[in-house]
Amino acid sequence: MSYFQAVRLYSLVEVCIFTSLIVTAIGGFSEKAELILGWTHGFGWILLCILVARGARRHIFPWPLLAATVSPLGPIGCTAGLEYLARHRSLTSLNEVKADSGAD
Repeated sequence: MSYFQAVRLYSLVEVCIFTSLIVTAIGGFSEKAELILGWTHGFGWILLCILVARGARRHIFPWPLLAATVSPLGPIGCTAGLEYLARHRSLTSLNEVKADSGAD
């Protein structure tokens, strides 16, 4: 698994934790669950920011992805950016394959 894929997967996990936290907080469910999800999301989001910053320094991600990650959108902004990059890269590689096969 590449670094890009690992961070993309971790970002999706963090979105699920964040969504669970929001549902628990708005729904007024267990305060203990809210506390655990809050701490899990907090440390998870910090780790996600570190992973994206490391990837940006290694030229795996563009720097604006880090801005989306540390924005108030947090893991949602990061996941949206990663999904955009994944789709954009796959389309770019498909276009390169088509160009290479057409050159024969």
